[in-house]
Amino acid sequence: MGKFVVGIGNVLLRDEGIGCHVVGALEGIPLPDVQVIDGGTCPDVLQLLEDVDKLVIVDAARGGGMPGQIYRFRPEDVTLEQKPLLSLHDMSLIDSLKLMQVRHNVGDAVIIGVEPKEINCGLELSPELQERIPQIIDAILSELNTSPNLSLGERNKVIV
Repeated sequence: MGKFVVGIGNVLLRDEGIGCHVVGALEGIPLPDVQVIDGGTCPDVLQLLEDVDKLVIVDAARGGGMPGQIYRFRPEDVTLEQKPLLSLHDMSLIDSLKLMQVRHNVGDAVIIGVEPKEINCGLELSPELQERIPQIIDAILSELNTSPNLSLGERNKVIV
């Protein structure tokens, strides 16, 4: 059984790419026994994971809060409108996660969602989300029950 952090998002659409930016920052932090994966725009990457003890997914999530607000929820907390799938490419992150839970041994799964400010063409995060990356990382580390041997100053150097 293993621990995984998967960042989901489209880095070409500014804040929509928050999950990918966060896992990019995590790659500079020593996290023994944790696999960090940039899932990009393909939540199907979850189907490749097996024997998952802990899964933390990071993605943009509209919850109605202020830009940069961090949400924590579980897949079963999300209700989606039922729609017919015309192809496997129509699967949402939640659909893909539920399929993964049926097909594989999955322990605890948590989604860390971040309220976006701007979802339009551009490569950089809005300042509000960029400022929140250390807190998002802290939320992930809390979920993993992991504390890297880095001071906050060292962690900020990794992120910038």
